[in-house]
Amino acid sequence: MRLLLTNDDGIDAPGLRALEQAARRFGEVTVLAPHCHQSGCSHQVTTHRGLKLQQDDQGRNYLDGMPADCVRIALTQMGEFDWVLAGINDGGNLGVDIHMSGTVAAAREAALLGTRAIALSQYRRRELATDWQRATAWAEQMLAQLFEHPSPVGTFWNVNFPALDANSPAPPIEFCPVDPHALPVDFRQEDGAFYYQGRYQDRRREPGHDVERCFAGSITVSEFRMGAAW
Repeated sequence: MRLLLTNDDGIDAPGLRALEQAARRFGEVTVLAPHCHQSGCSHQVTTHRGLKLQQDDQGRNYLDGMPADCVRIALTQMGEFDWVLAGINDGGNLGVDIHMSGTVAAAREAALLGTRAIALSQYRRRELATDWQRATAWAEQMLAQLFEHPSPVGTFWNVNFPALDANSPAPPIEFCPVDPHALPVDFRQEDGAFYYQGRYQDRRREPGHDVERCFAGSITVSEFRMGAAW
């Protein structure tokens, strides 16, 4: 298989390295990621200026654009790919995060252009260091499963890994719907400006949906079909 890898944390992100390590088990890997951190950029694309494509000393490609730009350039200028893999994002992309996430937008852009895609994210808690080696193993497991799972063109998967203690048992995998509830919206006012102070962990958790199940320690997998409500 030919696999395109991208993200929204930038070409030097450890999550991209972890995904690259996992993906190489399954086929030929091409990396095209934003040149710097673009987290939270949603589905922005660049049409008002030129986009410069460059390579690092390891032959990995990077672009001075957004994650969706990377997918557009790769799928139209770099040949055909069987799958687009986005991540592993440093932070969860659960529930309505999918609307803000550049990582998910990369997978969505691939689906719009007719290529199957998977977005992968690592939920994190401040008191726990991210174990990227473990995330690599989880990514290998999920890629093996989803590559074999029949899915029509125009579909992409959103995968979230839980934040677990080092001695926790292997997490279960749960296919579940996306929680539709808004994030906590709370601001403090200081020096004439508003500062967001909502806590991600305080968000509403619909039982059986991705937020609640990932927070409870499961790997969550949600399917998106272009043209559906989400």
